Amino acid sequence: MALLPSIGFDLSGIAGHITTRAWMLQRTYNWQLFMPHSLKGVMGIFVSQYCQSIRFGDYSITDISKMRYGPYNRFYASLQEIGSIFATFLVPVDRSVYDYFYNWHELIVDKNGYYSPKNRYAKTIYVSLYDRSGVESTKFILKGVFPRNKPSVDAAYASEEVLVLPVEFSVDKIEVEGLIGSIRSGVEKFAGSVAEKTKNLFGKIGAKGTTEWAGTNTGAGFQTPTPSGTFYA
Repeated sequence: MALLPSIGFDLSGIAGHITTRAWMLQRTYNWQLFMPHSLKGVMGIFVSQYCQSIRFGDYSITDISKMRYGPYNRFYASLQEIGSIFATFLVPVDRSVYDYFYNWHELIVDKNGYYSPKNRYAKTIYVSLYDRSGVESTKFILKGVFPRNKPSVDAAYASEEVLVLPVEFSVDKIEVEGLIGSIRSGVEKFAGSVAEKTKNLFGKIGAKGTTEWAGTNTGAGFQTPTPSGTFYA
């Protein structure tokens, strides 16, 4: 009986790799909100602990520009919009959450009804995601944030649920950074640089007529280097 040809890689290794990647996927519950500023003596870092959920998005292109080229239309990106931040907070009996957001709103409009400069009430808050070992994987920096609504109350005798405060925030800009992502980007950049230098080196050798790198051997039908780094004389 003829032996099966080798497929060139180990299926068990692939399975292990897939398992590792699945284990490293981000979980929806490994996160924390940080509001570092203090408003009239109420510390945002303590109020942050009562945040139960948060949802925010980055910029989206809502309008598309269209230009005509003869009988054809071509489309281009136009204005971008950024959505609001939606968060829910548990309400403790010490009313600190209520005081915090009422104080924040008074920075926007004072008791006499006058608006304040934006640099007085727009704040920067942070949302950090963590891996399963507790290491920060991604940090979202939300800039120009302020609440769009005053605290509301939804009380009822029908249930014994904990009182929850929904808050909608406006945001100007969202930036993303993180330790794990930075390490990955650095490794990818280094690997890409090494691969490019290696390709250029063997390309020069091939130009001298001694050896030709598979990625430049277009006459043989090769467009990219083979996975095993095969050389062609």
